[in-house]
Amino acid sequence: MTQAQSMTHLSCFIEAVAIAKNNKCSSREDLKALLQQKGYEELVAIETVAELSPQLPLAS
Repeated sequence: MTQAQSMTHLSCFIEAVAIAKNNKCSSREDLKALLQQKGYEELVAIETVAELSPQLPLAS
């Protein structure tokens, strides 16, 4: 993974936590869609949601 990819993943991860904590989504699919609307690539959004799923109270 390049430094740019790493920064993108970190940025997406931080954004996902903020979205989930502010209750702007109720499911993993909602979170993924919101991340994609923010401009993150689908694969980055999917990986981020998968990493966060165990820690966040999101429905499948």
